[in-house]
Amino acid sequence: MTAQDFMWLSLGLAALIIAIALAFLCARMGKVLDRTQETMGRVERMLDSIAQPVTATLDHVGGVAGNVDTMVSRVNRVTETIEKATTGVARAADAAQAAVSPAVANVVGVVAGVSKGAQAFFRSRQNNGYSRDRDES
Repeated sequence: MTAQDFMWLSLGLAALIIAIALAFLCARMGKVLDRTQETMGRVERMLDSIAQPVTATLDHVGGVAGNVDTMVSRVNRVTETIEKATTGVARAADAAQAAVSPAVANVVGVVAGVSKGAQAFFRSRQNNGYSRDRDES
């Protein structure tokens, strides 16, 4: 065997070893891809089984949100009605105060005048016509 034959034989043997390694690598890669495909199938089945409860929950949450929106609008209308009623009561109170204030002031003035007159009258009667008011002025 010559050196050239030996070289071709070692090149062939190296190519055969590389081919076997590549075949082994491809077989292992195929198994990994099969397992990945199987795992993805399981994940898809799990997601399919979860999809229905999640959809039902989201529908329920949407219904609850709709009910909350309805309640908020009702509370808003009640608040507006209360504001209008409060405004009406405030206007009525202002009108009543405006109507009653002059009358109360007149009554207070009359009562004060009668009280002052009664004091002056009874003081003067007590002192036989003598009044302090006259002396002070």
